[in-house]
Amino acid sequence: MNKPITYAYLETTNYCNLECSFCNRDEVIGALNHMPIPKFREMMEKIKHHPIKEAKLMGMGEPMLHPQFDEIVQIFKEYFPNAFLIVATNCQYTIQNGTKLRERFQHALNYIDLLYFSIDGYGESYERDRSPAKWSRLLTFLKDFKEMDRRGCRVTCNYVVNPQNVSDIQRVSDEIVDGYGLEELRLNIAQDWSSDKSLPGGYTKKQLSYLKSWGDNVKGKNEWDFEDCFWVNEAIYTTVEGNIKMCCMNTGAKPFGNIFETDLEDIRNSVDYQNVKLGCNTNNPTSHCKNCSYKELVPMLQEIQMV
Repeated sequence: MNKPITYAYLETTNYCNLECSFCNRDEVIGALNHMPIPKFREMMEKIKHHPIKEAKLMGMGEPMLHPQFDEIVQIFKEYFPNAFLIVATNCQYTIQNGTKLRERFQHALNYIDLLYFSIDGYGESYERDRSPAKWSRLLTFLKDFKEMDRRGCRVTCNYVVNPQNVSDIQRVSDEIVDGYGLEELRLNIAQDWSSDKSLPGGYTKKQLSYLKSWGDNVKGKNEWDFEDCFWVNEAIYTTVEGNIKMCCMNTGAKPFGNIFETDLEDIRNSVDYQNVKLGCNTNNPTSHCKNCSYKELVPMLQEIQMV
């Protein structure tokens, strides 16, 4: 029997204004699409009976590019008023006074509990890894945001660490997190989502030692095995088309079904879905999970986080 879903990761757009070095969106997305409001409501109807405690409205696109994203988050909270809602944004757009996007952004803050500002590196390294992002555009965004009423929304800096931007962590902490009153610097070790495992790796001992000094900020579990995976038991991941995949760690996997075409429980009870679930629960992963990038991070996280 399947457990109720307590965690939802829902993609409402696959439009993006960046081509980040660590993102595999070009390999996995279909036609560019914003999820229409009626479709989003239909999805909410299909999952409303589940006790969702936490949700992320993001995926392979920039959420704020959805022309009705403020309505999206409002609708989500109508269905799940007690769920903790997280959204990530790349900050590479204008929220100046008088713009419609600022109005939508401000309205959305009423319903978002935690907003991640995705800022990886400082200056040149930021622009390199988040091309064609501009550092100057980010600073303009932050200046305009600093004047905003946050409506109780917590805001943090989400920093994807790679060997080329380790040395920028302190500057981002001092000038961005402290300088603009953000709550926390979250450090995430870069995960290899590319199909050919081609993303940069190879931290030096000096870099690992430096990251260890930031151990409290480094996110992820240093003790984890496949049997600890919550995705297979009580989570849902949907693309903008409504395709259901097992998790956001394997975005290139074949969908198990489409929530708009097949009953959700029928999808979760399908042979393929149950095989992946059984493989993780027995710590004997199927081919779907064998190359899990989260699992690959455990040894590094042990070295960084453990005293």
